[in-house]
Amino acid sequence: MEDMLSKVNRDLIEFWNSAYVISEEEMEQCRKDPDSWKELVPSEKLLHAAESLGTRKKVLDYGCGMGWAGIVAAKSGCPDVTAVDVSETGINSAGEFAKLYGVQDQVHASLVSPGWLSAVPDGTYDGLFCSNVLDVVPSVTAEEIIRETARVVTEDASVVIGLNYYISPEKAAERGTELVDGNCVYMNGVLRLVSHSDEEWTEIFSPYFTVEKLDHFAWPGETEETRRLFFLRKR
Repeated sequence: MEDMLSKVNRDLIEFWNSAYVISEEEMEQCRKDPDSWKELVPSEKLLHAAESLGTRKKVLDYGCGMGWAGIVAAKSGCPDVTAVDVSETGINSAGEFAKLYGVQDQVHASLVSPGWLSAVPDGTYDGLFCSNVLDVVPSVTAEEIIRETARVVTEDASVVIGLNYYISPEKAAERGTELVDGNCVYMNGVLRLVSHSDEEWTEIFSPYFTVEKLDHFAWPGETEETRRLFFLRKR
């Protein structure tokens, strides 16, 4: 089991390292417009969700990728954002963007190991943002992340979780998509989705968080809002 998890994690890190490569041309376009930081965010609803953390004093952007959520939170007023990821290219990009948009003193981007959360002291953060993470890792890893995030946030913390779409077995069959172990989608051997319904995610969160609000959104080019934004409160 441990060997299998290690392999899945290695494959995921390799995938995200390739996904977060930013070309010099793309970076140059950003340099031409220092107010273009909002354009890093793939959805207006995601933008507003990240902006809502601007009132918080210490925010964790967990699985930050290129750091857009942490940058938005900092631009919205948060003085101290910790942005972490297991992808080296993602963290390099997050650091570059933080400098480019003038929030390098607020956003602290760090490369971490998959088990980094376990070393964070209890109640460190009063805000947390985690998007496109929990449903692209093995279920046992997602449950560990949820448990640890509940531990490292304060009692009154604002917690925002972004998730991909749910694909039912029937819809998967229509699309010709193979669901491994009933709900896992792999592409080129890399885990790309662990599919749970809204109700299933609510149940998964329930030992640690209550769902205050559930919203749906779409990425650019999508015609339906099928991705999920969970706004949580610690139990």
